[in-house]
Formats: sequence, C-alpha cells, structure tokens
Amino acid sequence: MGREKVLVHLDERTRRAIDPADVYFLEADGSDTLVRLRSSRRLRDVRQLPEVLALFAPHGYVRIHRSHAINLTRVLEVRLQADGRDWEVKLEPPVNLVLPVARGELPTVWRAFGERE
Repeated sequence: MGREKVLVHLDERTRRAIDPADVYFLEADGSDTLVRLRSSRRLRDVRQLPEVLALFAPHGYVRIHRSHAINLTRVLEVRLQADGRDWEVKLEPPVNLVLPVARGELPTVWRAFGERE
C-alpha cells in the first residue's frame, strides 16, 4: 500500500488528497485552517485547526501555538528568541519561516523530539 494521504476540505463539495510529508505547517485562520505546502501556496481547509490537526497528528505533527501546528520532519532549528525567554522553530528551506512556540506547548515540542523538558 502507498503512503497514506489526508483529505483537505477545500469547500463543501471538494476534497484534495495530499501527502502529509509535503506540508510544512498548519495555521489557524479564523474558523478555517491554512495548509502550507513546499511552495508559497496555501490550501484553505474549511475546518478549524484542532479538527485538521487530528488528521495530521499521526504523521508527526504537533501544535506549537494556538495558531500553528508543525510537521516535525520540516523543522530545521528550535532556538531561543532574541528576548532569551521564549522559543521559536525555524522551518526548512524553501519555506524558511520562523514560528513562535507558546510557553505551554514547549514541553510538547521537547517530547516530540525525544528531549527532556
């Protein structure tokens, strides 16, 4: 059997099958979820982030902030922000985006990478 795909609900009548490995992160946008792929293109899923994340979580996705969930295989760095208190993740090229890690989600990030809190 091939890789398992996830259906992104583009609207009430259209679903797109995507490989979770091709997605870098999920982002809450009101009551919708933006699914960011390798290109600058984002797919809009008409469902809220928690519902979409539940489908991606078995593929190595974790929530890092109320607005973001990341694909762990696409993380380049986990680092302290310039303030020295808060953490952020930098995603791999070509996305190269830096996303904040909420303090309450930091233990989840460490566990996901097999680190101690």
